[in-house]
Amino acid sequence: MLSSLIVQGDKVMTTHHTDDLFPIVDDVPITDGHAARFIDVYIYDEAPEADEPPTVESSCEGEPGVHIENDPDQPEPAQPPRRHITGRLLLVAGLALCLVLAGAVSLLPLVPLLTASASVTIVPDATLVTSTDTIAVVSGTPTAHQLAGRALSSVSMSQAQTTTTTGTAHQDARVAHGYVTFYNGEPSLQVVTAGTLLVGTDGVQVVTDQDAVIPAVIYPTLGQVTVAAHATITGPGGNIAAADIYGPCCRLNVSAVNGAFTGGQNARTYQTVTQQDINTVTSHLKASLDQSVQAALQTQVQHGETLITPLPCRQKVQPDHQPGEEATQVHILLSETCTGEVYTTAALHTVALQQLTQEATQRQGDGYRLVGDIQITVLQTTPKGHGTVVLQVRGTGTWVYQFTPEQLAHLKMIVAGKSKTQATSALLQVPGVQSVSLSIKNGNTLPTDTSHIQIALLAYVL
Repeated sequence: MLSSLIVQGDKVMTTHHTDDLFPIVDDVPITDGHAARFIDVYIYDEAPEADEPPTVESSCEGEPGVHIENDPDQPEPAQPPRRHITGRLLLVAGLALCLVLAGAVSLLPLVPLLTASASVTIVPDATLVTSTDTIAVVSGTPTAHQLAGRALSSVSMSQAQTTTTTGTAHQDARVAHGYVTFYNGEPSLQVVTAGTLLVGTDGVQVVTDQDAVIPAVIYPTLGQVTVAAHATITGPGGNIAAADIYGPCCRLNVSAVNGAFTGGQNARTYQTVTQQDINTVTSHLKASLDQSVQAALQTQVQHGETLITPLPCRQKVQPDHQPGEEATQVHILLSETCTGEVYTTAALHTVALQQLTQEATQRQGDGYRLVGDIQITVLQTTPKGHGTVVLQVRGTGTWVYQFTPEQLAHLKMIVAGKSKTQATSALLQVPGVQSVSLSIKNGNTLPTDTSHIQIALLAYVL
């Protein structure tokens, strides 16, 4: 016997076995040699529609003409057995249990939201360390804190430039100067005193500047003496030619002859060469030459090497006019001969890093580590001769405190169960902690369970 409860939409359907509806009959009629059989009949219990009595229809499969229909005059069928009601209750109870379980599962994601947790962000202590040291570049085998150097072939270059002079000078009017020679035809000495006036053929007058003591004649040679004289007028008019004064003068048997008088000139202002003119051009030429020479030496530098600058050079300056000379322009030639030396760039970085690390360890102690790379600046180069150059090097780097996993676990224990203020104060007293940011969820204190405390280290960005 089979009995089941079927729910379809808003209908509850009860399935009955045929044995419940039709009792077993022993004397089953035989038709055409076969026994007659009944199939299962399904009865659907549902609320009848208005004014329509419930009906039950059934047909026998394979047996035409068999039809069963409820007679409205017959009494209503009996109520279903109790076991059908129990099945319905079990089904309803199962559905309710499923709804409870589904609700419990849906609430599981909300459990972490109701659990206390804390997030701690720590900015580790960071320090900028700077160290300035001297490192020698040597041509031989280097020792500790030294670099091996390599000398380059020297380069010689020259450049020239002409510039306008900027100096000025003023010259007052000047008188012409020259010499007059006196001849004596007397057998005795004669004297022509200083200040004696002599007149040339062109009318220019000159005056002697000193006494002329003329020795006596010794035939066939006349006695003679030469003294300085100057023109009586200023300017170029006093520049008389030689022998403009020629003939007897002054005394008996005394004659005079002049040499050319020069230097007579009017007042004027004119341009001159200054030392600044030469220095300015020299400085400009040197800057240009240094670039050219450095470019020439750079062709000898190999990969991974650094040329030491500024270059040691010998220079020679050749102006065509000296300072103070009258000139409207000055032409300057500058010649340079420079030598070069190189060192291995990686070797300098290694030595500088060692020195800077020692400085950082002495200053900060253990627990700090370099973040990023160091910056190296060569402040000064000093040639010491014999292929040795001393470099003054400044190294700069950032050292940041590094927390180990054990230290982070200890920090969680320090703040567990504390308030936000207490935890912040405690962390700021820990070496290596620069600043702290703390947030708590679902509570006013940090969880006592350290697994609910998360610590994040803020990475230091260069």
